[in-house]
Amino acid sequence: MRNWFMLFAVGALIVFLVAIGPLAGIWALNTLFPILAIPYNFYTWLAAAILMAVLAPSVRVTKKS
Repeated sequence: MRNWFMLFAVGALIVFLVAIGPLAGIWALNTLFPILAIPYNFYTWLAAAILMAVLAPSVRVTKKS
């Protein structure tokens, strides 16, 4: 029972962060550059999500022998 709760909690956290991440990016841009006045709607959220996904660094872990 505890494993299912932990799995649900981690999944809910991931969904929450994916939903809030682009909005936090838009908020940060609006705060730093008020002249932008980017509206908060689905299309700007989607554009920010795509931009963050494209610009996200790819992490590769290599094991040295």
